[in-house]
Amino acid sequence: MQKFSDISPAVIWVFLFFTLSLSSATRQFIWLMSLVGIAVCARDPKGFFGTDGIRRFWVVLSCFLVPAALSLFDAINVERAVSGVVRFMAYGFAVWVMLQIKLDRSESHRMMSLLGAVLMVWVVDGLVQLLTGLSVFGNPLIELDSGHTLVTGSFRTGYGSTLAILSPFYLEALRRTRGGFAVSVLSLPLFATIVMSGNEASILHALFALCGYALVLCRVERGVGTVPWLVSLSVCFCAAVVAGSVLTETFRASASGQAATDTYRAFEYLPDFWISAWSGFLDHWVNGVGVRGWGSLAVSLDNLSNLPVTDRWHPHLFVLEVAVDTGLPGLVGYLFFFVFLGRRLFDKRIEIALCSLVVMLALFPLNSAVSFYSYFSGNFLFLTLALLIALDRDLPLPAEIDSAVETVAVPAESDR
Repeated sequence: MQKFSDISPAVIWVFLFFTLSLSSATRQFIWLMSLVGIAVCARDPKGFFGTDGIRRFWVVLSCFLVPAALSLFDAINVERAVSGVVRFMAYGFAVWVMLQIKLDRSESHRMMSLLGAVLMVWVVDGLVQLLTGLSVFGNPLIELDSGHTLVTGSFRTGYGSTLAILSPFYLEALRRTRGGFAVSVLSLPLFATIVMSGNEASILHALFALCGYALVLCRVERGVGTVPWLVSLSVCFCAAVVAGSVLTETFRASASGQAATDTYRAFEYLPDFWISAWSGFLDHWVNGVGVRGWGSLAVSLDNLSNLPVTDRWHPHLFVLEVAVDTGLPGLVGYLFFFVFLGRRLFDKRIEIALCSLVVMLALFPLNSAVSFYSYFSGNFLFLTLALLIALDRDLPLPAEIDSAVETVAVPAESDR
C-alpha cells in the first residue's frame, strides 16, 4: 500500500480543496487532523510548536482567536460562542498535519494546474445543472419564489463565492499553458457561471479577484505578453456578464431585488441588519456580544421584531459581523490580519502573492453571502492560510535561487 508520504503534496492539497464541494467533508477532515495535532502536542509540546511554520500560523490565527476568547465574557449565546472558539483552536492543531507536507516549486506548479482542473469541473457542474436541471453530482437547481432558478452546482449558496475566491489560481493555471488569447477564452465559462449564480457579491468577488490578479502579475511578471493577457481576461469577464444576463433571468431579478426566497430573503433586509449590527457594536464595543451572537441579539431587538430573524442569522457583512461579535479587539485583529496578508501580496514569489490574494478574497470585509464565523468561511481560512504559510516556508526567494545557480556554475567553469 502506498504511504501517505509518497503521495504528491499537490494532490493532497487539491483533494482537500475538492472536498469543499462534498458538504461537510472538509469539516470532518479538519476535525480528524486536529485530533492528531492535539495528540502530538500533548506528547511533545516542544516538537509540536517547533514545527517550521506552526508558530506563524498560531500568531496569525490569534488575530481572530484572542478576540473570540475575550468575547466569551459577555457572550449573549454562550453555547454558540464557545463552539466558535473551540473551532478556531482546532485549526491551530489541525495545521500540524498539513505542515508535514513539503512543497517545492514543481509541486506548487502542479498544484496550480490541478486546482485549475478542479475549478473547471465545478464550472461544468454548474453548466450541466443549468441545461439539464441536475448537476453532475445530482444536485437540482434551486427554485426561487419568483419562479426563477439559481445555478449552484454542488455548493448551493457558496457556489459563486467559491469560484470567485479561487479564480486567481485558475487564471494563473491558464496563463502557464502559454496559449495566449486562445486559452484565455477558457476563463469565459468560469466568469459566466459566477454571474449565473445570481449573487451580486460573487460578481464583485470575481471583479476584485481579476483586479488583484492583474496587480500581482504586473508587479511580478513583467513580460511582453502580460498586458495582452490581462486585456483578454477583461474582455472575457465583460462578455461573461452579458452572457450570464442572457442565459438566466436570475441575475437580472437578483440585481433588482426580485429573486428572494426563504434561503436568500435576508438580502431584502440588509439595511436593517447593518444598522442593527452597527448599533450593537456601539453598545458592546469593548468585547462584543460573542462569536455568532448577533442573531441572538437581533431576536431581542424591537426594531427587528417584524422580521423572521433567528439566532442563526448574521449581519451579512464581514466587517460588521466581526465588530458586533468581538468588539474593538476583533477589528484590531482583523486589521493586523490584512497587514500580514498585504505584505505577502507584494512578495516576489508569484505563488505567495496569489495565495495571499486568495486568502484576502476569502475573508474580504465586504463579503455578505455567508457568516464570517461559519464552517464555510472557517474551512476556507484554514486551507488558504495553511497553504500560504507552507508555500512561504518551502519556496525559496528569487535571490536564493540565483545564488544557488551561481554556486553550481562557478565550479563548472573552474574545471575547464
